[in-house]
Amino acid sequence: MPMRSGRAPVPLRGAREARDAVTLTRLLRGTITPLRGDEVLTLLEPHRPRLVPKPVNPLAAMLGQPQGRLLEALLRPTAPIILDVLLPRLRDHLIDRVVHNKGTAEDGLPGALEVATALRALVALLRGAGRGAVLSVVSAIEADARADADRLVRGEAPVAAAEDDPASVTAGAMDSLAHALLRFEARRLMLETLGATVALRDVVYQSRRLTRHALRRAAEAMDGFGADRGIKALHASLATLASVDGLLVVAMRNLDDQEEHREEANAFVEPADRKAMNDCLSAAWRLSDTLFDLVGKAANGGDLDELLFEALLRQLRSLHQFCTDLDHAGRPPVLDTLERRLAERSRALAGIAGERLVGILLARPADPAKARRLLARGQSLAQLLYDMGQDGEELEALALRLVVARDALNHAAA
Repeated sequence: MPMRSGRAPVPLRGAREARDAVTLTRLLRGTITPLRGDEVLTLLEPHRPRLVPKPVNPLAAMLGQPQGRLLEALLRPTAPIILDVLLPRLRDHLIDRVVHNKGTAEDGLPGALEVATALRALVALLRGAGRGAVLSVVSAIEADARADADRLVRGEAPVAAAEDDPASVTAGAMDSLAHALLRFEARRLMLETLGATVALRDVVYQSRRLTRHALRRAAEAMDGFGADRGIKALHASLATLASVDGLLVVAMRNLDDQEEHREEANAFVEPADRKAMNDCLSAAWRLSDTLFDLVGKAANGGDLDELLFEALLRQLRSLHQFCTDLDHAGRPPVLDTLERRLAERSRALAGIAGERLVGILLARPADPAKARRLLARGQSLAQLLYDMGQDGEELEALALRLVVARDALNHAAA
């Protein structure tokens, strides 16, 4: 279970009970014998309330009886301890771990899913007695999921800014949304383990809602730079793509949702999950046009701040990484097209940059300052091609021109 940032680990309630409950479930699942009965009673003795009489092993006088009767006989004296002590502590333990995200440094503590499995198994062995503990955990998880989704969709996350500000999609915000989706995955696994089908449907709905929100915010940030091209919009776009791993988590969750909840599309209505993904990819396509327009002018000798030029190349690199790393059976075909387009236009830019650099070197009068600026930009473009895996003829030609230009400039300076 991912921990929420900014929260120090807090001691868990019911850590010992969780460990003993998992052991108890394993003992009761095996062959019931008088010796096994002694093990169960010894395990439960530290949890026995003071007013509950110490149970006596009833199995010694029941040799040869069926396993079902032996189990019932063993549960009869131990049920008060399980019901009054173990199950409430398991409830508190799971709520602390899954809802409040408390942690512990204890070794050998079973996983939350193991504890949930033990809780459900003990309730089943007691024929439904203690089911309130399961319902309490389910209700707490469901309420926490709904509150989490509401807070994030309304833009109340600590790292988010105002809802109408595209620059609020910072790297931290996208990472936070991806982190929240991983928490929803943990909730889904927990509810599946507890058999809570109704609550599971609500949590799945909240997860899909949050995924669509994250994709919309990413699309807003990418479109914002295409429309504005100001520093604020550039920061939002840069931060969104800088968090490419978080964006990949969001996109993968969306594609999983599309597979799990297939909705019929028609001429008037497009399924919400698919629309969110398509809008985000359309924004990425438009952003690539803007980036290539600005980078192309800079590679051709246009005036552009060097830090801004590097920022634009980082976005192209991140866009390409997003396209190549999004490996999913439901991968939209437009991703393949965008990946090829990014590589082709980057190779074309490398050719333009190399030719322009040679032209500046051969021009009279010479302009060493401009040549050095184009040399630095050519080196950055060469690194971009290498990072994209485009190490063919275009990269070799550009590298050769860069070497010649560097030698010529060093010779002229000497």
